[in-house]
Amino acid sequence: MKISVITVSLNSAQTIRDTLNSVFSQTYKNIEHIIVDGGSKDGTLSILKNYTNKRKKIFIKKNYGIYKSINFAIKESSGKFICILNSDDIFQSNKIIENLVNEISKNKNIEIFLGNVAYFDNSDYYNITRFYSAVGFKGWKMKFGLMPPHPASLIKKNIYMKYGLYKENFKIAADFELFLRLFLIEKIKFKIINSTIVRMRSGGISGKNFKSYWISTIEILKSFQINNLKTNILFIIMRIPAKINQLFIYNKNKINKSFRLFKLLYENEYYQKNSFKILDKTEDVPFHKNFILSGMNLAFLGYFANKELSTEKILFHWPDGIWLKKHIDIEKIPGRELLKNLEIPKQINKILVLGNLSEYSKKFLEKKFKLKVLNHKLPFGPINKIIKSKIKLSDNTLTLITLPTPKQEKLAIHLSKKNSKYKIICIGASVAIASGEEKQVPNILKNYEFLWRLKNDFFRRSKRIIETFYYYLKGKYINKAFHKTRFIKID
Repeated sequence: MKISVITVSLNSAQTIRDTLNSVFSQTYKNIEHIIVDGGSKDGTLSILKNYTNKRKKIFIKKNYGIYKSINFAIKESSGKFICILNSDDIFQSNKIIENLVNEISKNKNIEIFLGNVAYFDNSDYYNITRFYSAVGFKGWKMKFGLMPPHPASLIKKNIYMKYGLYKENFKIAADFELFLRLFLIEKIKFKIINSTIVRMRSGGISGKNFKSYWISTIEILKSFQINNLKTNILFIIMRIPAKINQLFIYNKNKINKSFRLFKLLYENEYYQKNSFKILDKTEDVPFHKNFILSGMNLAFLGYFANKELSTEKILFHWPDGIWLKKHIDIEKIPGRELLKNLEIPKQINKILVLGNLSEYSKKFLEKKFKLKVLNHKLPFGPINKIIKSKIKLSDNTLTLITLPTPKQEKLAIHLSKKNSKYKIICIGASVAIASGEEKQVPNILKNYEFLWRLKNDFFRRSKRIIETFYYYLKGKYINKAFHKTRFIKID
């Protein structure tokens, strides 16, 4: 059975790679991907031109508008069922189409399937901001302006051909008008699948501002008029509480449990350069190639937001702080645990520690890894002074840097440009903690380690926490520092 996925795009260069990969990495392969672009001028067409999916169909239709483009794609489609995936949205997992096809095979008399939609915050795939469920939907609810989530619908092509397409003179609510015809007038059978089908970026065309909400309301009223059905504006406005509930009533952990990010099959280089790559487990450290590994915590996020650090192709992270939870659903791995669980491959025959290393911690590393440990002291002062140190790295050496963030990352990036072979972990103070030289954080404060460490050098550490917290908040909410950067779980 062939499934047609329709994507309409216009100036979607920042997001359409995600959509393409989400379709391309589906386990079910009998999918045709029909893309209709409205004449983009931001690089979208170049991305589409290089899209390597052999089952793609790309059309350029300038000034068509979203619903005219969808209708065109439906006519061009050859799949038995059709789903519409917008150019800034992704499927919940790589098995979504496979799961939907299984539902079709078990319910051969059903022609429309309805699922749930989770909204996420721009590139923070795991940060859910709203949940729109089809559960509990009944046809009569359309009279109150309530409809199931259109992006999570799978509709048989014959339904479109028999009962009509989308109203092209509508700007926002043509999906409502279609569902009104299908469910309230034609009484088409549907099946609700209580699972999340699609993840949508917040701020779509129907939810941008009050003006779009008002246009949507007017078009909903118009839908009733052209179909000779009765309702009134008070009924339609009553949908507001249901919309508000979607912002608050959902289980984030449950929704994220079934989420699997698409595979990076297309434009992998782009993601490597423009993403925070977060390791899910310590055994995922990429020892087979050059790498820099750094803890992703408030300090890193703050200095990134302040433009002192950047994403790098060779830079990976372990989840070293609770602030990362604001962006990606992953459990914290303290640096001391990373070090204790780290398994070094046989090709590594020595460890080089750059920065402070006591004799006690040196013996801990030697005993733990059964390798020769060398220590290169670094000068105290700004990074411009530190990078003047002559340091030679090799492929058979694991380099640990014990400086604070952002100095250790800046030194690591500098060394990566000066050496052809390197394996670097920016470990900070974790060697001293793992060895027992510095008192270990009580388990109850595992997620608030920065508070525990205030007991040593209180004023300097307090200043640093306040500074990075300020940088982070300013960068996230004012400068939008994370809006073009993705958080990708490496597992």
